[in-house]
Formats: sequence, C-alpha cells, structure tokens
Amino acid sequence: MWFRAIGFVLAGMAWAGSLPPGAQFVPGPVNGLRLGESLVVYGNAAGKRVLVTHARRDLAAAAVRVAGAEVFAPTKERHLLEHPEAFWQAFETERFHDYSQISTKVPVRPLAVTRAVSGGDTFEMDGAKVIVLDTPGYTAGAVTYLIEFGGRRIACTGDLIYGDGQLFDLYSLQDAVPEAKARGYHGYAARAGDLIASLRKVAEWKPDVIVPARGPVIEDPMGSMGKLVERLQGVMRSHFTTDALRWYWGDDNLRTRAGKALDGKMPEWMPMAERAKLPEWVIPISNSRLIVSTSGAAFLVDAGYSKIIPELEKLQAAGIFKTLEGVWITHYHDDHTDNAQAVADRFKCPVYFNDRLRDVLERPAAYRMPCLTTNAISSGMARADGSSMRWHEFQLTMQFFPGQTLYHDGLSIVRETGESLYFAGDSFTPSGMDDYCLQNRDFLREGEGFLACLDSLSKTKAGTWVLNQHVEPMFRYTETQIVVMRREMHTRMDFLRALSPWPDLNYEVDEGWARVYPYGSEVAPKGRVTLELKILNHSPKRETYNVLWTAPAGLTLVKSAGQVTIPARTEGKVQAVFEGATPGLHVVTADVEFGGRVLKEWVEAMVRVK
Repeated sequence: MWFRAIGFVLAGMAWAGSLPPGAQFVPGPVNGLRLGESLVVYGNAAGKRVLVTHARRDLAAAAVRVAGAEVFAPTKERHLLEHPEAFWQAFETERFHDYSQISTKVPVRPLAVTRAVSGGDTFEMDGAKVIVLDTPGYTAGAVTYLIEFGGRRIACTGDLIYGDGQLFDLYSLQDAVPEAKARGYHGYAARAGDLIASLRKVAEWKPDVIVPARGPVIEDPMGSMGKLVERLQGVMRSHFTTDALRWYWGDDNLRTRAGKALDGKMPEWMPMAERAKLPEWVIPISNSRLIVSTSGAAFLVDAGYSKIIPELEKLQAAGIFKTLEGVWITHYHDDHTDNAQAVADRFKCPVYFNDRLRDVLERPAAYRMPCLTTNAISSGMARADGSSMRWHEFQLTMQFFPGQTLYHDGLSIVRETGESLYFAGDSFTPSGMDDYCLQNRDFLREGEGFLACLDSLSKTKAGTWVLNQHVEPMFRYTETQIVVMRREMHTRMDFLRALSPWPDLNYEVDEGWARVYPYGSEVAPKGRVTLELKILNHSPKRETYNVLWTAPAGLTLVKSAGQVTIPARTEGKVQAVFEGATPGLHVVTADVEFGGRVLKEWVEAMVRVK
C-alpha cells in the first residue's frame, strides 16, 4: 500500500507512553485505542466491542474494519451510520438550492449499531469504566467517552480537538442558529460555541490524557484545550467584528449568533459605511438592478427573482426602457441566476460574466456548492478579468471578484457624467464582509479572496459607490474602514495558522480543496463516465498527491490514475473511468494522501445508473 504511516499518522506515537499498561494506542488515518482484551475506541485494532464517537465516513470505515465487533455509537447520529442510503437518496436533489450546508462526509455503507448511547450512560467492560458525555461541536450529535482504566482518566473526544490546541478543520462547524433564525448557510462555524462548551465539560472531568480520533495523543489536556478555546474564539471574534449580516438583522441578532462562542463578550464592531439613494437611472427589482441609458436601452444585473420577467415587461410597457441589451451575473447563487437564461431568451440578449464563472453557470450539477441553481445558462458571453466595453454613455469594466464565493465577479460602471458605481454582488454590506458561509470557498491569503476584493475597492475611482443587490442604498467605505477589514482578515489568518494542523491554513477553511468533478452524473448500464478528482494545492510548495478510488457495488472501476504532482497554489487533477452496472444511485469515494497525511474516503461523487 502506498499510504505512508508518517505525518498525521505517526504524530501520536511519541506520546503513547502516557497511557497505562494494558492500553494500546494504534495511530492511523483514524486512530485506534485498545483497552484490555476486547474494548476498542474508534477502530484500527482488533476487539469485540468498538466505541464510535460520531458518524464521520472515515470513522465509520475504521469501525467496520473491527470485524464482528459490537458497535456503540451516539443515539443522535445512529441513523447516519445505519441508514446512509437515506441521506444520499435525499441529497441527490436537496443539494440544489441548498442553504443547510450539512456535511457530506457521511458513510456510504451501513454500520450496524449494537447499542446507541447518550450523555449520562455508563458501563463497565474489560476493566474499564466508561461514562458517555454529549459533546456536540465537530458534528452535531457527537459524544465523548470518559474512560477510567489502569488508574488513568482517558478522554476519547473524537474530532473535538487535534493535538496541542488545534482543530482538524473549521468548515465542519458550519450550521444553523435557530435562535437567531439563521439557516446553516448563514451560520459561520456556528457550532464553535457548542465545541467550546463541550471542551469545558471534558475539562471538568480532569482527564489525565486525551486520545482523539486522529492526530497525537494529548498529554496536557487542560493546556491543549485552553489553547483551542483561545484560538477558536479569536477566529470568531474577528469574524463578527466585520459581520455583513449585522446590516440585515441588527445588533441583537449578532449578539445571539456570536454570544455562545464568545461567552457573551462582543467585539467592537466596525461603524456602518456611508450610504446614499440609488441614482434615478438604476432601478431596483428585488435583488436585481436595471441600468437604464438615456438611449432607452437597459442592462440588467442579476436575474434570480422569480417575477423578474413580468416586472421587466411592466417597465418596458410603461416606457421606462425600450430594449434589454444584456444581463450581468455577479455570482452563481440561485437567487442571482435562476431566471437568467429565461430573461435572455425572452429579451433576446446575451448573459455576461467573468470567464472563471463559465463552468459553474453552464454546468451547475457538476459542483457541490451552496445555493446551486438547476437552471443552467446556455447563452453566456464570458469576459476575461479586467475586460472593458463601451455601452452607450457608460464604460463597463468586468473583474474577477472572489468575495462571498470563489465563483464571483464585479462590475464597474462609470457614466460619462463622472458618476461611478461598483456592483459587488453579495460580497459586502455597509457593516462589513459577507463571508459567513465557509463552503462558499473564501481563500485567505494576499491576492485572493476578500483581500483581493478590498484591493479592488481601494483602486476604484474616487467617490465610487458600492452596490449589493440585497441592499437598497448604495454605500462606500472610508480608507480607514478598508484598513480595519484588512486587519481583521490578517488577525483571523494568524489564529487559523495556530489552529490548523495542515501545511497551509486554507486547508482548514476550504472544504473544496479536493473535489470530484462532476459531482453528480448519470450513466446507462454498460455506459462509462469519467470522474476527475480536482485538487487545489494550497501548500506553499509542490506536493505529490496519491489517490485511491473506491467503486461501490453497482459501478465498475475501469481505469484510474493514482498520483499527481501539483505546483504550489495550483489546481491539478487525476481521472478515473467507471462503468455502470446496477441501476440506482451509487456514491464513489476516493482516499487522498499527501505529505504523510492519509485521508480515507475523503471525497465523494454521486453517479446514477439509469
């Protein structure tokens, strides 16, 4: 096997001596802890009983390898372990127009649970006394096993903590905040507060050692948990200092969303930006904006509103404009694209967008991203970054603007009278940056993500007003406010570097660094489909990635490539060809290994055989 047992895997071996006699720590892609003759935590060791902390796909696979064992698993996540097919059948359609942002690192094969456990349960076996503690955070229904064995207090915390004050990733914490009426899409690492509370519950038990699901054994539990809380609160504090949702929902709502993670101690928020009414030649239509020329021609920015066509027809009939000559798309989200092609068809006009958005707009089903439309654009006119064109009395400049999402652009409009507007999509509001959904893929480094967007705003013509189609007034920041937002981005990056066990902090926040393309596809029996594992090397150096594809029952793996070397900050790919066999929905997975990091069943794609 090409997987190398170094890096993440062997990192824990140096600390195994902190465990008592009779306890065997087995490091691996998922760790194993064997106690006595038959009790195993996580998997990766032989035994008669295995304790599972949460329903991650790689953890479930490790438990399956403990052949014939009785499985103890959390009650709240039992359904994902025993009936994963129900999740995938529903998700095949639910992944479109998705605002929940639930993790898809769900098992693809069932794992029978012998006993479902919840906080407060206790049992004894093999000389170990086990107390179950509900510890939501990394997943919503996770548990920790507090184990007294050989005179030592061992906390098996799953993915609640990694190493000395680190966390395996931040994006898995994205979730809804019901008390703030915020869906998962708007819940930036919303389970951070739960995770912090769970760590504190573990700390109250005063463990001698923590054995996590992956990474090294933690021999200073109190110190390591304290570091994790401090770093995670630093990330959350920085986020809420420039929170875009404060403009929409107000200060009290922000306090609700931030309070649990920050112990009720609110950051000093950035003052609201200067605001002004739209000029008369910009007409708001829900979250679209119609630019009207003195010639009678019009140009539409975004077309997601369900009634956009009848509203345009009313304006045209009233003589507000004569012809619609184009549609500009700011980003791929459904509320900005659902009706773009229908508008283009009705008014016989092209749809413009930055060329980096072409594929996600033309093939949305090939992606696993939030808020996907089902209505692909087929009459697009892609434009390169920085391209410009004269449209009547306006100069239009089209830019890549990767703010709210990686697949986002901006449109600068300068009128010959000197008025200057910048259509920034959903990336900013008067209160700050619209970065509340980690799955949107906002990269954190100079020249990319919001730092690149702030650079673009700083370079606009003096006096330029920013437009977000969800915000009725225009707004603009002072240079001081832009400095504040840049500062907070760097503050967050510093905390994330300390929090991350990866070679670059962007692995911590970018779930899509490894993704299968197309994510969803169909194939006839005996027909073939080619899948690509696209890997974005966030590392500052060249990396070699090894890939092992797994074909589920119902598909046959015909051929595959197993290795690719990718330069720093560049995307590469490896391919696999599958043949359809049994009709139905099948989930393909692939292991990924690089730099000694072994990531089992790390990515997935859905293939329906019809």
